[in-house]
Amino acid sequence: MGPLTADAPMLQASTVTLDVLHTGVLWGWYVTMNMWAKSVGTGVLLVGVAMMHRYGNSRAFYRRWMPLVGFVFIQVTLLFTVLDLHQMFRFWHIFVFPHRTSAINIGAWLLTLYTGLLGVMIVAWWKKHERLYDRLLLPTVVVAFFATIYTAALLGQANARELWSMPTETAQMLLAATLAGSAAFLLLGAPSDEESVSLGWVLSLSASVALVIFIGEVVFAPGKSEEAEYVIHTLLSGRLGVLFVSGLVIGFVVPASLGFFSAKVNRPVALRFAAVAGLAGLWMVKHAWLIAPQLLPLS
Repeated sequence: MGPLTADAPMLQASTVTLDVLHTGVLWGWYVTMNMWAKSVGTGVLLVGVAMMHRYGNSRAFYRRWMPLVGFVFIQVTLLFTVLDLHQMFRFWHIFVFPHRTSAINIGAWLLTLYTGLLGVMIVAWWKKHERLYDRLLLPTVVVAFFATIYTAALLGQANARELWSMPTETAQMLLAATLAGSAAFLLLGAPSDEESVSLGWVLSLSASVALVIFIGEVVFAPGKSEEAEYVIHTLLSGRLGVLFVSGLVIGFVVPASLGFFSAKVNRPVALRFAAVAGLAGLWMVKHAWLIAPQLLPLS
């Protein structure tokens, strides 16, 4: 546009907008609830199927609780998924106009399919169609596995977030599922002391391995970049330090310690306490791990 002159008609002044990267938190506690509830919803199936095949006498217990608990918590996952959308009443666009390279889109399809399979399993259990129920187990486990790890792909697509690398996030998603699934069955009350001990071992091992991975990230991530060093500082001694460190202790150290101890001497009350601590601490750690990288300005 040339300069305005007295003879030229007055033109409407143009507005210049400078587009800058958003430096605030876009993924808040809604996303944390999504990941936490998904861990429970998929974990009960992954852990339950293994327990059902190992302890054939308790198949009725796992047949009942796997689809029921899974269905409830997946509905919580879907609820917070929709609530987190900027245009929540347009969520149907995901299904009508699919984007096959989007982790969010793929995850929505997986969770919807998983919900449908769990619904059919509930009906099969209610109607005592054991043959149909057993046929649905394998495809439902496969869908549950991918529904568990798709969030790792979503986080891995984020730019300049070294802490959200897909390999470690995939492992953490699976460990969160086995931790949450075993905790859920311990709170429901295992059918036998032997099964309670087995669930305690699953809880303890999941918490221990997850803790080792987090410690490894905390120790070695600062060497990746100055940005990663800033994020680790935020997690350990910054504004999220109390939440993150407390979450590691409550969610991983306590369940691992109590689980190993109770597995040897069979203390059901201690195992239930470990289960509650594991679920609570898992939420705290997931939330801190999600928020910390978003506090780093990208511009």
